Amino acid sequence: MLPILAAILAALGVFALFIVAWWAVPILLAAAALALIHIVASRKTEGPGAGAVERSRVTEPTGTPRKASGGAETANERVGQA
Repeated sequence: MLPILAAILAALGVFALFIVAWWAVPILLAAAALALIHIVASRKTEGPGAGAVERSRVTEPTGTPRKASGGAETANERVGQA
C-alpha cells in the first residue's frame, strides 16, 4: 500500500511541477518585455552606452593602479599595529 501511495504522490508532484512551470512562462515573457522596454527607453535618454557594463581597468576606485612606493606601509603599521 505504501509504495502505491508513494508512486501516486510522486506522479502528483511531477504533474504539479509541470503546471507551475507552464504558469511561469507568461510571467517570464512579461518580465522580459518590461526589461526590453526599459533598456530601449534608457538608451534613448542616456545614449547608446546606457546599461553597458564597464569592463576597463584604467581607473580603480582608489586611483590608477601602480606599484607601491619604497616607503609604503600597511594600514596596520600606520595605526601602530605591527
